[in-house]
Amino acid sequence: MSEKRDPYDHDPATADWFKSPFSGDDNGDCVIIARFDNGDVWLGDDKNPGRPHLAFDQAEWAAFIQAIEARDPRFTA
Repeated sequence: MSEKRDPYDHDPATADWFKSPFSGDDNGDCVIIARFDNGDVWLGDDKNPGRPHLAFDQAEWAAFIQAIEARDPRFTA
């Protein structure tokens, strides 16, 4: 079994943040997302960009999205 990587182990300067398509207008209440080449995903808050973000590896992100889609069909791509 391979050792689990830490999804927080990225240089924040390399993050390419974008607003979630499910966030509202540019009113400062948006979830921002950064995706990395290895599949890791970070979630942040555009009102508080210095606040710690949530980090998911590729498998955790897929499980997170699957759980959301199962509860709310509006999030199905």
